[in-house]
Amino acid sequence: MNFSSPTTNAPMLLSELVDASTPTNHTHAPVWAAQVLREAMIQGVLAPGAKLGEVQLTEQLGISRNTLRQAFTALEAEHLVTRVPNRGVFVVVPDAQQIQELFTLRLALEGAAIDLAPTREHTKLRAIITESAAHRERKSAAGMAAANQNFHRGLVALAGSPRLDALMAHALAEMRLLFHSMTTVPDFHAPFIDKNAHLLQLIENGQKPQARDYLHGYLEESAAYFAGRV
Repeated sequence: MNFSSPTTNAPMLLSELVDASTPTNHTHAPVWAAQVLREAMIQGVLAPGAKLGEVQLTEQLGISRNTLRQAFTALEAEHLVTRVPNRGVFVVVPDAQQIQELFTLRLALEGAAIDLAPTREHTKLRAIITESAAHRERKSAAGMAAANQNFHRGLVALAGSPRLDALMAHALAEMRLLFHSMTTVPDFHAPFIDKNAHLLQLIENGQKPQARDYLHGYLEESAAYFAGRV
């Protein structure tokens, strides 16, 4: 893997994601710290290959090194960070195997959500598609990427399962690392807006088998694209 340094000092931006009112001096602190770092990956604050310096992060998060190391252990189990001997902890750069496993996980999670989704109009997801189209008009690759993440997070939320939501948060963090190299390429993200709109229409119409089949083809196409790039 290539652990290149990001062009900006990513940890210094974590303050934007930290809720100052959240207590961190208790047994839940490692879980909270892992959540903040995971969300930083989802939002694109932490890029693939970024080194996670202990001094900077403990200062930014207001936690001890021991707490941070526990958070690293949790994120490592989620395939979001990796430890390099004598060099430190880095945000993962997804490889071909991780890409395939990630899309398999997404198919399972989103397929389950389709099965459990109520058959009615889903206004929040429709609003995300409208937002995505606005980003497309402005040729904002970053905007389209973020909206796409929100759409799929919202899709899984239709299942009404906090456990599925948590698993999807892990998957989306990995996806953001995968999509990082495409954040400046509007032509890559634009077609997904129409794909998401069609998928949502099938779900709202109660055409769940067709929706699952469409999702399968959608994700299989994406997985093949990224597997060819690593």
